[in-house]
Amino acid sequence: MLHGRSAETARIDELIAAAREGRSGVLVIRGEPGVGKTALLDYAAGAAAGIRVLRGNGIESEAELPFAALHLLLRPGLGRLDVLPPPQARALRSAFGLSGAFGLAATPGADRFLIGLAALSLLSELAGDGALLGLIDDAHWLDQASADALLFAARRLGSEGVVLLVAAREDGFDAPGLPELPLGRLGRDASRALLAERAHGLPPGLADRVLAEADGNPLALLELPAALSGASGVLAASLELPAPLPLPRRLQQAHYRQVAALPGPARTFLLVAAAEETGDLGLVRRAARALGVPSAASGAAERSGLIVVDAQAVAFRHPLVRAAAIPTGGAT
Repeated sequence: MLHGRSAETARIDELIAAAREGRSGVLVIRGEPGVGKTALLDYAAGAAAGIRVLRGNGIESEAELPFAALHLLLRPGLGRLDVLPPPQARALRSAFGLSGAFGLAATPGADRFLIGLAALSLLSELAGDGALLGLIDDAHWLDQASADALLFAARRLGSEGVVLLVAAREDGFDAPGLPELPLGRLGRDASRALLAERAHGLPPGLADRVLAEADGNPLALLELPAALSGASGVLAASLELPAPLPLPRRLQQAHYRQVAALPGPARTFLLVAAAEETGDLGLVRRAARALGVPSAASGAAERSGLIVVDAQAVAFRHPLVRAAAIPTGGAT
């Protein structure tokens, strides 16, 4: 059960129902790390009974390899390449290094238009007389060649019975012209229901701490209690824990990448802001100046979307971002 996601699952259900009737659809699901994008893709896979499902995802370490992600998605259907028009089949084989060439870079005559068209044709062929669901996770890490081909195909879907659901963070995978679904954080009631379902033994006081720290982020609601477990597997009952609570590894990695991408002065400004718990902008700026941080650093940090700065205060977009800005995972 996906708590607090009835509107989102209803939209997915509509797309799948339309595909069963031969109508294609595309939806880009956007949201911050841990907000539940993958859970919605999993829901779609479970709702697509009797429909062929293809799954692919962007992989950070393969983001510089042309067509790596497209190959991952279409690999189960490569045995059907011979049914495509020969120019399309040759282009896709070339892109995947299946014809003696090693990708597009080694074959200057290969046409990216034909590769996108071949991807569309293959998706349609795999749908056959039924329907096809394509799920692409972590699209912000797609290699550019794969992203271009998938966007080309997505914009030309019509009556093939193909649904493409693409999950990406807010700041990646530019997809102009495609319908999008912004995925926000869970409300208080849904957060409490999820926490009660997955960590029902949590002491009430500590549950309130987890709810406050997670601030509606489903992955945090699931993993913060696990991070508080002792070696025996019994949840820690003490409320004398550092603020913020220890950040689970997966969330730490996701948010730390965003922090690490900033220039050094902006990272230092974030560290000072995270350590100064009241959000007093004047105090944060004075402390940052004492560390040699130029005043422009606050602007760079704000443009990243990780913090919001007004005339008097600085606030983090999410408590988990604040935790990620502190290398030790706790306040200093």
